Amino acid sequence: MMYTPVELSEAEYPRVDYQRRQQFWDPIRLALFTLAIVAVIGIAIGIVTHFVVEDDKSFYYLASFKVTNIRYKENYGMKSSREFIEKSHQIERMMSRIFRRSGGGRFIKSHVIKLSPNEDGVNIFMVLMFRYPSTDSVERIKKRIERILYQSLKIRPLPLTISKPSFRLTPIDSRKMRNLLNSRCGIRMTPSNMPLPASSSTERIVQGRETATDGEWPWQASLQLIGSGHQCGASLISNTWLLTAAHCFRKNKDPSQWIATFGTTITPPAVKRRVGKIIVHENYHRDTNDNDIALAQLATRVEFSNVVQRVCLPDSSIKLPPKTSVFVTGFGSIVDDGPTQNTLRQARIETIGTDVCNRTDVYDGLITPGMLCAGFMEGKVDACKGDSGGPLVYDNHDIWYIVGIVSWGQSCALPKRPGVYTRVSKYRKWIASKTGI
Repeated sequence: MMYTPVELSEAEYPRVDYQRRQQFWDPIRLALFTLAIVAVIGIAIGIVTHFVVEDDKSFYYLASFKVTNIRYKENYGMKSSREFIEKSHQIERMMSRIFRRSGGGRFIKSHVIKLSPNEDGVNIFMVLMFRYPSTDSVERIKKRIERILYQSLKIRPLPLTISKPSFRLTPIDSRKMRNLLNSRCGIRMTPSNMPLPASSSTERIVQGRETATDGEWPWQASLQLIGSGHQCGASLISNTWLLTAAHCFRKNKDPSQWIATFGTTITPPAVKRRVGKIIVHENYHRDTNDNDIALAQLATRVEFSNVVQRVCLPDSSIKLPPKTSVFVTGFGSIVDDGPTQNTLRQARIETIGTDVCNRTDVYDGLITPGMLCAGFMEGKVDACKGDSGGPLVYDNHDIWYIVGIVSWGQSCALPKRPGVYTRVSKYRKWIASKTGI
């Protein structure tokens, strides 16, 4: 259904005719006025020049230190484990509190890169990001950061005990920072190497879709049949593996006939790769849409960057309550049976409980444990034809997880017919068994 915007006419205000004043400029007054204008312009130029010269710049540091009041767990070595994720969030929250209280608004973000064992506790390696005037020196900022941290260790009890002698801070450039962050999944960055917070994905939706910006959904891929163009979406989960829907390969399972592209447009793509292998779930049932999940392996790996990045796989125990805010992205049509879109679009929707989705007036018991409903009961916003296989993602502390794969639905954006997605957490072991991820 198309919606026509309603034009609101402006209120008619009574017109007031002001009495014209007699002009009184004489040469002296005119000269003084001119001098005043010149002075104001000079001050304005000075202020602008000051801010141009003092333009803020990003500074990155690799921090390493020892925490002595926790013990190392084996799962800390796996970045996708619940233990690593929870401990990383705790450390990042602590750093945020330390620097946001005392850093004068200069602290941007931190990301834990690695947790390693130490006989007295756990070694932490993390990236710290700051914004300071470009005229500041790396070393001066480093001393400022160290001073803030040491003061916090003195005056505030912290949840984690940091060994002060173990603290090391090393300046790094944006390339090194990006390479370090590539070891973490689900992190979005702008082209200027700044983190893209979840709040940037605001609801600016028309007909259930919104054009995405560069780096906003860097795991999104387009699966294309050679000679036939875009068929389905997919999600990058490593530098060689894509996660998608089984029904995308109903007509053609020959990997040599498929390519995958990345970027916010299909033409031109940011990156293009041939597909080397396709794995469809052994128990996929096209009649019931059960087990609608597949993997595609790229013939050659991709290099991670701000525009190509992997999404995180969820822990098998993850449970999102109803009305959790999630995002669906794709190149699909924006109306039922419409054409594929060349530009990537996105929509914010909400999870819907299986009990609601299985009501007789909704999908009448067709939703199985391997499925997840998302959208709105009133319709209007939904995935559509051509979005199949694409990601439904959830933000957890600015780390993005794929919780669903676009699978099926009755038409697009109809009331009481929300989108149905493959529930990725149910297939976590299957994915690991095929890919080792």
